[in-house]
Order: sequence, then structure tokens, then C-alpha cells
Amino acid sequence: MRRLRFVLTLVVTAILAGIAAVVVALTTGDDDEVTGGDGAASPTPDLTVTAEIRRSFNRSGLVVIAVTNHGAAPVTVTSAELLSDSFEAMGPQSFDSTIPPGDTPRDLQLEYGPARCPDGVDSEAVPSQVELVARVEGGAEHELMLDLPHPNGTLNRLLRTDCGAQVLQQSVSLTMGPLVPNPDGTLTAILTVTPVDAGVTPAITDTRGSVLFEVTPQPDPALPPGQLRVVADILRCGGHAIGDAKRPYGFTAWIDLGDGEQIPTAIPVDTGHRAALDAMQAQRCAGRNDES
Repeated sequence: MRRLRFVLTLVVTAILAGIAAVVVALTTGDDDEVTGGDGAASPTPDLTVTAEIRRSFNRSGLVVIAVTNHGAAPVTVTSAELLSDSFEAMGPQSFDSTIPPGDTPRDLQLEYGPARCPDGVDSEAVPSQVELVARVEGGAEHELMLDLPHPNGTLNRLLRTDCGAQVLQQSVSLTMGPLVPNPDGTLTAILTVTPVDAGVTPAITDTRGSVLFEVTPQPDPALPPGQLRVVADILRCGGHAIGDAKRPYGFTAWIDLGDGEQIPTAIPVDTGHRAALDAMQAQRCAGRNDES
């Protein structure tokens, strides 16, 4: 009987010791730390973010998030998402980008959703964040919620541009006529803005070309309201410039809907326009040896 009591005592003692160990583990864990495979605490990446616009990648729906690593070791970012009530959510986007320590940021090209425009073209971006999944070299992943600076000039510019595009889409249509060769080898076309609502009197106030082509307005009083003659010419002939151009046909026009507000919008360029521009470039660049 004494032996039985001794065995039961050992069993109860072992069970109580196990329960105590579990309780200690649950109550002494640090929620802010993630442990690595060797049981050591994994450091949290020390990152900050800003929103930027890079000319070579500037297009609707894309923002550059510049990430700076203030720690001592490289950090790998595996996921990123812009979180803002000013744009519809796109969900996390996968990356495999290493951010070295130092003051020089690394860019993440991040997609964002359609703009939300409570005040039309005067809408301003609300406070926004970037959610990153990142790990210090050799450590475990951490989910980070990082604030973007506010007010934010970059997000305001993107928001107003996209809100302006929404307003224009609802109000007018823009077309470019055929590109006709001029005696000097340049090309001429007529831009036409047509109102959806007969009560609107839109006008094309200005144009801009791309890194490869100039698109210069040529006002002509003989043209009816809503039309503008433009002349296209080459801007660069260098092989590197042509080969590296990200948006060679990214032309812009500014539309005034009659209230004095000039709203930028993309000039539609179809396959016929592109063929004419490419032919002009080949002709006008023949014999030139510049690498501009």
C-alpha cells in the first residue's frame, strides 16, 4: 500500500510540474518577439517608408514606396501593401527585395487601386500606411505597419490625377486623328475633345510628349472649339534612350471643362500612330550619332 501511494505521488508530482511549465511558458512569452529556429529572439526590422513618383515608372495605378533600413543588417521584404482609404485595396503583393542598411532607400513598385474621390479633383489623401512582411537577415518574418508621412504630396498628386481622370471619363472623350507627315519629316495630327453632356464646353489647353517624342500644340483659330493641332517630332535618337524608354508613347493633354481647372489625361495612341511615330523616328534619326 505504501508503495502504491509513493507511485501515485510521483505521477501527480510529474503532472503538476508539466502544468507549471506550460503556464510559465505562456505567461513569460514576449508578444513583440518572434523566435528563430534556434530559439533565439528574432530582431524586428527597423524600417521607414515614403511614397515617391519616379518619372520612368510614372503611370496610373503604380506608386513607388521607398524603404529605408535603419538597422545594422540587411532586411528582406517579401510582401507589401498600400493601406489607404483614398484608394481601393489591392491586397498584399509579393516581393523578394533586399534592403541594405544605410540612408539610401530601395524602391518597391506597388500597385494601388482606383481612387476614391469624395471632393472630385480637389480630394486629398487621408493618412495612409504600408504593411510589410520583412525579416532581418537570418531571422524570422515580422508583419510591420508603417505610417507614410502625412500630409503626403505624392499620394495627393496621384489621387487628384486619378480623380481628374474619373471626372474626364464621365464628361468627355479625347481622340487623336491620323498623324500626317509634314515636308520637314515631322507629323501633324488633330486632337478632338467631345463632351458627353451638351452643356459642357471643353477645350484642350496644352500637350506634352514623352522621353522620346515632342508633342507641341499649334493653336489654329480656324479650328472649331474642342480641337487642337499638334506637331510631333523626335526628342532623342540615342540607342540607349530608345531601348530604355519605358513609356515612349506616354503623351499627355490638359483639358479645361469650362471652369478654368486644367485636368491632365493620356492622349490615346493606337497602332497606326505608333507605326507613324516609329517611321518618323527612323527617318529623322538617320545619320545622327547622338546618345542623348
